[in-house]
Order: sequence, then structure tokens, then C-alpha cells
Amino acid sequence: MTNSFMTDWQTVKIVMLLSHGQATVERGFSINKEVESYNLKEDTFWARRVICDHVNAVGGILNVDVSNKQLQVSAAGARQKYLVLLEDQKKQKTQQASRKRKHVTDEVDELKKKKLCLSKDIEAMRKSADDFADKAEKSRDFTYIAKSNSLRRAAKDKDAELKSVSEQLEAACLKLQNC
Repeated sequence: MTNSFMTDWQTVKIVMLLSHGQATVERGFSINKEVESYNLKEDTFWARRVICDHVNAVGGILNVDVSNKQLQVSAAGARQKYLVLLEDQKKQKTQQASRKRKHVTDEVDELKKKKLCLSKDIEAMRKSADDFADKAEKSRDFTYIAKSNSLRRAAKDKDAELKSVSEQLEAACLKLQNC
């Protein structure tokens, strides 16, 4: 009999300890609303919230211990921390810009190589087509004409691809100038 009462008592204890509302959470939201201002960054918001929480914890602004050495040192070094933060942000921006520029430069180099290869291929195909046409004329064999025409069609397709690569190269060069 006592064992069932013990389990019942444990259940009642758990039920009594359950939260009956979200007052603490909602109080936090209202404090966040007071601390909020237009265009507030996350770090500043976090710092203001920590300050509000501390002021509330000590019982008001008049109870804050301003003779605390850690507080004085922190306040004195705040400007230096801010300048270091700005310098780090500036370094990150320049690194991002240099990475972007390097990526675009690599793309331009790759497109130039591709354009050069296509130009060489087209030139070789046209030369081979001319050679086949000459052979066909000399030997009066029409299979050489078929091969010559096939190479000319392939060269025409490569010309279209070369034009596309040239347009991509121009766009990449413009992008590189704007970096």
C-alpha cells in the first residue's frame, strides 16, 4: 500500500513543479523590445541585453558597483576592441575581394586557353578540309569531298562554340575590371 502512495506522491510532486506559464520568457521578450533600436547589430543587441540583465540582477542602476576593477578595465579597453573588430572586418572584406578577383582571373585564363585551342582546332580542320578537296580534285575520288565537307561542317560547329567562348571571355573581362 505504501509503495502505491509513494508513486502517487512522486507524480503529484512532478505535476506541482510544472511551470504554469511563460512569464519569464515573455518578460525577456519585453526587455528585448525595450533594448531594441533601429538597425541594431547582433553583437550590440547581445551586449545591451547583458547590461540590462545585470542591472536588473543587482536591483537597479544605482546598485551597480562602478568601483569594480574589471568593469573599469573593460570600459577602458572597449575602444581598442572596437578598432580591432573594424580592422578584422576590413581584412575579411579585402580577402573576399582578392578571392573573388583570383576566381575571375582563373576563369579568364581558362577561357583564353579554351579559345586558343578552339582556334587551332578550326584552323587544322579547315586545312585538312582543303587538303581533302585538293586530293579529290587530283584523284577524282568523291570520298575525299565527303571527308572535306564533313570537316567543314565540324569547323562551322567549332566556330559557333568559339563565338560563345569569346562572349563568355568578354563578360569575364568586364567582371574582372569591375572587381
